[in-house]
Amino acid sequence: MIKATSGLDSRVLGYTTLRLAVGMTMLVHGAERFGHVSQFADGLVKTFANTWLPRPAVLGFAYVTPPVELAIGLMVLPGLFTQLGLLCGGLWMVALIFGSTLIEQYQAVGVQLVYALIFWVLLHFLEANLLSVDQWLAALRRRSQRR
Repeated sequence: MIKATSGLDSRVLGYTTLRLAVGMTMLVHGAERFGHVSQFADGLVKTFANTWLPRPAVLGFAYVTPPVELAIGLMVLPGLFTQLGLLCGGLWMVALIFGSTLIEQYQAVGVQLVYALIFWVLLHFLEANLLSVDQWLAALRRRSQRR
């Protein structure tokens, strides 16, 4: 295994890079939609107009999308409550895949499956999450317990 100059192995650095990338994507995606949530909601209602989903359900989903994606990004990007953030991210992809499949947007389903796989990989290798706020807080707790 190649050691980085910081003494961390490549697995930890690779994990951190992937976590940062998916966290940034979710954070920016959620934050960007806050600026035009009404237009996003109107567009989603039109997109799902010919499905069996009731309009209020589509509208509700549209309005919770920005804060959910922002919250996932805020957890995953810095690695704060990482496990919860990754689980929420994976489950969010399941919800998006449901909607994309319902309207037969299979290209979007492919992208969402890639995100779901990334969330799975990050959850599966969570022990490599050493460069994170979670680990920093755990180290602080250990130090305070020794005193």
